Amino acid sequence: MDEEIKSITISTLKKLIGDFDINTLEIKFYQSFKDRYDIYGKFQNKDGVYEFAISVDKKGNIKRDHINLISPRKVVDEINKKVHSE
Repeated sequence: MDEEIKSITISTLKKLIGDFDINTLEIKFYQSFKDRYDIYGKFQNKDGVYEFAISVDKKGNIKRDHINLISPRKVVDEINKKVHSE
């Protein structure tokens, strides 16, 4: 993966939601255009698991953003506990 895409994604998400676990960042899809990047993926923070779709220009200015909580931390912890305890 292009380090520029990862760097822009991290800085954009930090602007939008604050702190998150960079190690959980998964960029599932990105597309490069003449003047912008469209990036889709997911990440985790203290609240849970999120999916995101962002569009940023080559300078890192946010053009469009959608960030959705797909699973609260409590649910993720319960599932991991049940799966890994058996």
